[in-house]
Amino acid sequence: MLPWILAPAVEPSPELLALSGGHRLVARILAQRGIDTPTKAIPFLDPQQYLPAPPTTLLGVAEAAQHLHSAIARGEQFLIWGDFDVDGQTSTALLVTALRALAGDDTVRFHVPNRFVESHGIKVEMLRSKLDAAMAAGSPVQVLVSCDTGIAEGAAVALAKEYGLTVVITDHHDLTAELQELVVGVDPLWGLSAAEAGVQSVRRADAIVNPKFLPAGDPLRTLPGVGVAYKLVQQLYMLAGRAGEEKELLDLVALGIVADVAEQVHDARYLLQLGLAKLRTTQRAGLLALMNISRIDPAALTAESIGFQLGPRMNALGRLEDATVAVELLTTRDAIRAGQLAAKLERLNQDRRLLTSQTTRAANEIIERDPSLLGYNALVLAHPNWHAGVVGIVASKLVEQFGKPAVLLLNPSGQAARGSARSVPGVDIGSAIAACGHLLLSHGGHSGAAGVSLLPENIDAFRRELSRQVEVYSDDSVRVGVQIDAEVQLNDLSLLLADELARLAPFGSGNPTPQFVTYGLTVTDDRRMGREGVHRKLAVRGESGDQLPVVWFGGADSELPAGPVDLVYTLNVNEYKGDRSLQLMYVDSRPAQPVAAVNVTVKQPALQVIDLRKVETANLGDSLPPPQEATWFVEGVRLDSLPPGITYAPRWQAMQRGDGTAAAPALVLWSIPPSPALLHWLLNTVQPETVYLCGQYTADDSAGGVLRAVAGMCKYALNHPHQMTPPREPAPSQPAPSQQEALVMATTALLDINHMAARLGTTEAIMRHALLWLEARGNIYLVEWLAGDTVRIAAGDGQPQREQLRQIEDEIAELLAEVRAYRRFMQRARLPELHLRLDDARG
Repeated sequence: MLPWILAPAVEPSPELLALSGGHRLVARILAQRGIDTPTKAIPFLDPQQYLPAPPTTLLGVAEAAQHLHSAIARGEQFLIWGDFDVDGQTSTALLVTALRALAGDDTVRFHVPNRFVESHGIKVEMLRSKLDAAMAAGSPVQVLVSCDTGIAEGAAVALAKEYGLTVVITDHHDLTAELQELVVGVDPLWGLSAAEAGVQSVRRADAIVNPKFLPAGDPLRTLPGVGVAYKLVQQLYMLAGRAGEEKELLDLVALGIVADVAEQVHDARYLLQLGLAKLRTTQRAGLLALMNISRIDPAALTAESIGFQLGPRMNALGRLEDATVAVELLTTRDAIRAGQLAAKLERLNQDRRLLTSQTTRAANEIIERDPSLLGYNALVLAHPNWHAGVVGIVASKLVEQFGKPAVLLLNPSGQAARGSARSVPGVDIGSAIAACGHLLLSHGGHSGAAGVSLLPENIDAFRRELSRQVEVYSDDSVRVGVQIDAEVQLNDLSLLLADELARLAPFGSGNPTPQFVTYGLTVTDDRRMGREGVHRKLAVRGESGDQLPVVWFGGADSELPAGPVDLVYTLNVNEYKGDRSLQLMYVDSRPAQPVAAVNVTVKQPALQVIDLRKVETANLGDSLPPPQEATWFVEGVRLDSLPPGITYAPRWQAMQRGDGTAAAPALVLWSIPPSPALLHWLLNTVQPETVYLCGQYTADDSAGGVLRAVAGMCKYALNHPHQMTPPREPAPSQPAPSQQEALVMATTALLDINHMAARLGTTEAIMRHALLWLEARGNIYLVEWLAGDTVRIAAGDGQPQREQLRQIEDEIAELLAEVRAYRRFMQRARLPELHLRLDDARG
């Protein structure tokens, strides 16, 4: 669990308070983020009051725009060379759209590299084939323009010049070592034009535009590739006498800024604010089709809509297939074709989600088998069968999970290992990886993310060296953890506050969504959400009696602390059929701590672990405390194999022994918990001084065994509904059930997911997937998910959905593999590793 970091309160000035609508909490958050004066706050809140930098302030823009303007006048042919992520897709679409508008549709072609054939950049042989093909077709390319790439492509530039091309590079990635050496010790503008730098570094390029030439703190330095392309187009439209028309392209700029996780400050924030407004009224056929299939109301679109809905769908193309389709989607005027392309993105996004889930589980399984990997300053994992398109996403998930940089590599037999890195705030992973260059075949990126390739035999050495370099390229002033803006009480929250906080949007890198903490909340309701029950909805009550709903996306398989909880969340407004209501969005939770201990890390005494894993089952009873002196955990085992006096003791019975305030003397783990989350919950609920680890396996954790068992439970429940869910008398204030309600109760049955999982000694996630499998098979119908992780089922129609069956079977196999891997670790790990794991789980 990552530490919680509560920002020191900063008292806002009266002027800042007035600008914030008189709401002290909003003004305080602005002040805490360095926006502490009206001079800073006014342009931050209102883009119309912000003064953007002229495009020519970006070094190289004047030269690049003049070259393109002259080429248009000569009627020359253009080749735009982009990249396959969303920043590259939008940059390419922006340049293609602008140049076609200025030079004509038949003068502009583009190329987006295929991740699996070319990887990033301008590969010399691919460029040669494109140029030769154009020449053979009688329309030779005369101008090469790169976007979101090119800063390190000296060989490609040299080839283009051999063909007589004008070459314009637009990029935002870190400068090569050669370029960095050129600018050391020179004044802030370096006395060096971008064209001169380009000639000396990227071999005879006619112009090079990259904000990394600007000094730190410059308003343009944080621009992503699409922002750089927009500044160039802005200048180009001015030269053409059509200034202002480029604003129609701001919808593409907003997409790229959010999807590239660009730091949203200065001009980048300004362009995003304008771009979001343009997106809400866009007439671009592809974007309208994509919003439609993503179920986004354009008028209500936010940066979060891009980050969580539009961006992942567009990224799925570059990750799994050919991102050229995305550029077509963004440039087509044909609504029917746009709908077809949007549907393809939707299908690929589903595939991407499944691959991401499988890869995340596999990565965690590697860590479970070898916990020593967590001892390095960066997590480096490798696997021969991972998909290149999702390792970056999974690396990001591991960064969130473990709070340190992560590098995921795929290393197929006989090939170089290659993969992606992601970082935490305060660690420049691009520079740290560059410092390992002697071990690498290639690398590139920036402070937050990077790509890398190396020989498989160098992976271990790379892990050790990267761990050392992360120390060098870490900013010790930046603390990694759950960042909290303020402590509030539930009765402090309101729709008015949520609306005032929305004025600080758009949120993202450089301006994160405000996060709040409330201590000592009581969970009054807990139910599953979504068609497949993968999300969760809680209700929490504060000391004042106020109660609010909490939405926990993807939280169905996570353990919630027993008893009162401290909760970190963001504010959200739920709009449904014209009604607006406040809801909280779950970020993190922990067992409620005494006020004096809040945000203070206290080292708990080490657990005493009694290792009985190698003791014969028949002899275990002699080494264990009697049932009345310990909390027992006994699930998924044959009851006749237990010592005398011991019976089935499922997970929820632990709450009867330990309530989170008084320590139970001992915890007997007769069964191996199916997940680290359940072990964490057991230890924090019971709070034992001693753990007796017996480590008995469950009876059957094969897919077939689990599915047969769950099918049997469902069949019994439908045949004996009143035995599974005894009828209850209605409360005096409630009317008796209607005839239709009585019929539903008679033909359906309720199942408790937690009880089913405990009976088999497995996870709730596996139970839910098993139910989904039975529904896809036609055996049952999942009527609704209810509070307390309960589901109402009815008999199915017997019609199987074979495609869904195959997908769910794969997911069940992955989930069971994860359980088996964890149990293998708990069965075989050395005692020191177990001590570490149990202490970590308790903390």
